Amino acid sequence: MELVRHIHLNPLRAGIVAEKKALNTYTFCGHSAIMGNVIHRFQDIDYVLNLFGGKIVQARRHYLEFVKKGISQGRRPDLTGGGLVRSAGGWAALKTMRKGESRMKGDERILGQGDFVDSVLQAAR
Repeated sequence: MELVRHIHLNPLRAGIVAEKKALNTYTFCGHSAIMGNVIHRFQDIDYVLNLFGGKIVQARRHYLEFVKKGISQGRRPDLTGGGLVRSAGGWAALKTMRKGESRMKGDERILGQGDFVDSVLQAAR
C-alpha cells in the first residue's frame, strides 16, 4: 500500500501536476485508473482497491484518504530507487561483500535483493 501511494504521488512531487486533484485525470499515473477515470489494461486496479474495502465506492474513498495522508511525507528514502547499492543494504554492506567472494545482481529499475532482481529480469525476457 505504501509503495502504491508513493508511486502514485510521484507526478505531484515532481511538479508534473499542480495539485492533488489533477492526479485523478493524469493519464500517465496509476492513480487515475484506480479512481476510474482512465483505463490501463495492464493495471490490476481490483487488487489495489480490495486492500481498501470490499465495495468499489468505499474502497476508492479509503484509498483517496490514504493517498492524501502521504502528500506531507514527501520523498521517502525507504521507497526511493533500486539498484545494487540499495539492494545490498547500502555502501557498507556492499564493501563487505566486495572483500569476500559474494556477488549480487542489481538493477536501478528494480527495488529488491539480488535473487528477486534476477527473477524479474528473467521474466521480462
